[in-house]
Amino acid sequence: MAQISPSASETKTILAKPKTLFLGPFVGDITRSSVKIWLNIQEAAAADQNIYVTLEAAEQGPVNEAERLERDQKKEPLIKSVRGTQAVRSELIRCLKSELGTGVVTISDLNPNTKYSYRLWQDEAQTIKLNLNPSLNANDEESDPQKGLRDEDLFFWTLPEDGFGRQLDFLLMTCHHPGTKKNDGFDGFAVWNRIPEIIATEQNANVRFAILAGDQIYADEIETKVLNEEDPAKRRQHYLDVYRKFWDSEHYRRVLCRLPAVLMWDDHDITDGWGSREDSFQKDKPQEFELQWLGLFDAAKDMFRIMQASRNPDPLSNDFTLGFDTCFSVGRAGFVVPDLRSHRNVRAFRRTENGKSEFAGRIWLPEQLQLIKDWVAANRENLDTLFFVSPVVFSHGAPQVENYLLRSWFRVITTVNLATRFHLARKTIQWFNDKVGDLRDDINDSWGSEVNRDEADTALDFLFELENPRAGERALNVVILSGDIHTPGYSTLYSSDPLHQKKAVIPHIVASPVAYEPFSWVGEAIFRHLTKVVRIGRKGSYTSQVSHHFCYRNVVVVSLRNYEEDESYVKVKYYLEGFPEPQVMLFDLNHGAHRETIHWRDVKTPKLWRRFVAWLTGKPIPPSFIELPPAAATIPLPDKPLD
Repeated sequence: MAQISPSASETKTILAKPKTLFLGPFVGDITRSSVKIWLNIQEAAAADQNIYVTLEAAEQGPVNEAERLERDQKKEPLIKSVRGTQAVRSELIRCLKSELGTGVVTISDLNPNTKYSYRLWQDEAQTIKLNLNPSLNANDEESDPQKGLRDEDLFFWTLPEDGFGRQLDFLLMTCHHPGTKKNDGFDGFAVWNRIPEIIATEQNANVRFAILAGDQIYADEIETKVLNEEDPAKRRQHYLDVYRKFWDSEHYRRVLCRLPAVLMWDDHDITDGWGSREDSFQKDKPQEFELQWLGLFDAAKDMFRIMQASRNPDPLSNDFTLGFDTCFSVGRAGFVVPDLRSHRNVRAFRRTENGKSEFAGRIWLPEQLQLIKDWVAANRENLDTLFFVSPVVFSHGAPQVENYLLRSWFRVITTVNLATRFHLARKTIQWFNDKVGDLRDDINDSWGSEVNRDEADTALDFLFELENPRAGERALNVVILSGDIHTPGYSTLYSSDPLHQKKAVIPHIVASPVAYEPFSWVGEAIFRHLTKVVRIGRKGSYTSQVSHHFCYRNVVVVSLRNYEEDESYVKVKYYLEGFPEPQVMLFDLNHGAHRETIHWRDVKTPKLWRRFVAWLTGKPIPPSFIELPPAAATIPLPDKPLD
């Protein structure tokens, strides 16, 4: 419903008794002329409720790059006040019992590059405000100290007509579990508390949306409850309780009530290691999940649809039939956000290699990739750069360490299970389960793991072919955005395929965690000491060089800079907890896309007895070199996986 209303300042209002346990409001899919606003109210879980939203234009910037340049030449202010010059819009949010009290409305016909203030009301006459501050009651003044949101927190900016001029800025963050590090003065939300200040600076004034690329909740803690629960409605309620626990913070809400977000799930939005868990498969049918695990997945999937995907851009498949994949564009930048969990199965295929049968994993369906290819083909002529948002990384750790753990970790788990019989060891076992657990699913989650080699080849074939298209097709710059590993940083992916010679490099940017105990700097140092180059995939065309990671909680500002047709850069600013200034990286997408392939010789460490003899005799040992294989080396292809 759209209607003209009096200005909010002209309406006498009263502050109503707070609704009990609500989340939001959160702003979703944003374009130059539309926005989604999302809300969850517990009272609407018992009966449908109407909430009314009003929008008022407050400020307006240049609608496109041409107008920005014109204002700049005339030395006119770029931002002008338009409050009171346009009628106030009124819309309805239907919070539905069937959606556990959740409602979302799409508001259209908005003006480009305009700041809109919005208010929420309990009545159509707009006299009773929806109280967004649980610390206030009807007799309190809004100026009193509060825990919730103020009126001035409720606003958003639409996009310019051309999406952006020469600069597109957005936030990237993943892995939200504030309970793992609560001693930060903000109950675990210290980074969230700083985000409004970060995006309010002049340097980040162009930030208009955020990408939350996985693990927006950690449902691990309800896994046992959900597995043991037979009632689907109660399973959903368990997940709703987790969402409320993780999102019911003024610091969290103060960011997402103003900053539109696109969200994709990863394993913890379901439970730890979904699709890669050894204990989730049937014993007699080792490639199929246990029925209670499928029930858990169905509940998590339905709740992700309600709580997160409902505020995203439209899915690529109708009614999410193939998953939550979505694609959208902002100006000449395209964003591909694939769903890498709905069809995840670490045992999907069997493969015979060197006479030995082994499992091969599935990360997504071929049909999902085809829908993405179709979207890119339909939009290719209007794009320069494609951001591929992968909730899991292509590489990070040291393969020799990870492969050893995969071979031996079952012995650790067996020992832990035996130790549970001893009362004195129970506290230690509980600590192990909470802090360590079964590491095999973490290792098998990434594209670069042994079990996912074929999937990695398929994904990287697609991405490098976008940079090196067939004759007549437009070449795109590609950037991978990821999270998951609880340490922010970057690496670089390389292709040795002769067909990718023109552009053989893809930046791989990681933002993680925004609110989780970060990865140990000792573990990160070990990984970096042991690993220089990691091979990805089975056919040997792709490698990764992990350059650096920071072991701090963080949020990342990604800035695409287009100065000329062949001058594109990605500037990445890592805002690390406790650092007054960001760590800045710059990637040249046009001129830095070539390999150099320097061949080094590695010195072989002498055996211990030879070093002992050298020490006794005082005679140095002449160096013995190991020739490192060139990155372009290709290994033979084994048999393809069989269904």
